[in-house]
Amino acid sequence: MNKVKKLISWNAFPALLLFVIFLGINGIMTGGLSVSFFRSFISTNAGAICVAIGVTATILVAGTDISLGSIVSLVNVVIVTAFEKGFSVPQAATLGLLSALLCGMFNGFIVGVMRINPLLATFATSTAFAGIALWILPYPGGYIDFSFGDWYLGNMFGFIPTPVILIGILVILWILVMKLPMGLHIYALGKDVKKAYASGINVAALRFFVHTFAGLAAGIAGICISANICAGSPTVGSTMSMNSIAAAVIGGVSLNGGIGGIWGGIFGASFLSILISIVVSANLSSVVQSFIQGLILLIGVTVSIAAADKELKTKIKRAIGGKR
Repeated sequence: MNKVKKLISWNAFPALLLFVIFLGINGIMTGGLSVSFFRSFISTNAGAICVAIGVTATILVAGTDISLGSIVSLVNVVIVTAFEKGFSVPQAATLGLLSALLCGMFNGFIVGVMRINPLLATFATSTAFAGIALWILPYPGGYIDFSFGDWYLGNMFGFIPTPVILIGILVILWILVMKLPMGLHIYALGKDVKKAYASGINVAALRFFVHTFAGLAAGIAGICISANICAGSPTVGSTMSMNSIAAAVIGGVSLNGGIGGIWGGIFGASFLSILISIVVSANLSSVVQSFIQGLILLIGVTVSIAAADKELKTKIKRAIGGKR
């Protein structure tokens, strides 16, 4: 019974519940859920999940990063250009990942070391990264070796889908961080930056780390998307930044920082992805599709925030009661 209560009170539970409900609706609409459906779902939406993980990390320290979508676009055009220059699959993917890491480190330097507001800083860098992507590849197109797509749609270690492994890399890295003192410091910074600074926590280093981690997440997302579509587009990630923030909020991550976790981002992104799949499958007009997606997204965000606020109020009441 205690485990059930713990599950229900989990910040990410509303997003998980929404995902399961809409997954069932999708199964009814399509005549059932098969292994091939789940493989297709994860390969198509692994990029969105990775970006949601990255942006969740930045929100936990009471910040955000709205440049991740532009980083995804930049990674995509770097990979396409590398293939056209004759680079191999590993070389092209490595170049894309390194470009994303550099972007993340640059964000981390501006936000952490220079102490620029995260929203304003990443808005500026988002525009800059998008401009670089357009400069490298002004028009959609380009060439990506289909062996890259075959690798992505295949299995690693004989039975685990490659997209699952790529997402798992980020999850494992974050779990390891959470087991270190840094994990506690991240939540302390998100709760109160002044108290975190006063207690000796290296605020600049933590912010640098989370933005670098977010850059890594966007880099892996760019690899996922590039391998899935096997083509280039300088705007392929244009909508991913705001969608990932919405996914994190739906997943119970507080925009004020210090509450939630990457599982909320994962479930929130999965819910948004299955929602889009259902609306598109309904063969509705684009206007109706946008309206329904926006309405359900608003409901999901509202429910998640209400659930988080209720839990926060309960904790405050317990704390006050305990002091008395």
